[in-house]
Amino acid sequence: MGDKIHKAGPDGHGNELYVFHCPGCGYGHNVPVPRWTWNGSLDKPTFSPSLDVNKQHPEYRCHSFIKDGQIQFMNDSCHKLKGQTVDLPDWDCE
Repeated sequence: MGDKIHKAGPDGHGNELYVFHCPGCGYGHNVPVPRWTWNGSLDKPTFSPSLDVNKQHPEYRCHSFIKDGQIQFMNDSCHKLKGQTVDLPDWDCE
């Protein structure tokens, strides 16, 4: 089992950005820490609160909770994994 998230660097606002590949929409999502809380694990990350990507554009919305290395998609997400919980994929830097 590999790392699920990758440190992307500072965001210019005092946060470190961590990124993961979203299996629902197929894009990387950034999580700013300490703005979001993080359990410190790269292979079984938990972030709080939920991530709500593209909230202003419902046709592209991806809303989820990351808990213990799994991503729980909310029903207001627009993609095929809405309402499901799946493992976060391993981070592949290639």
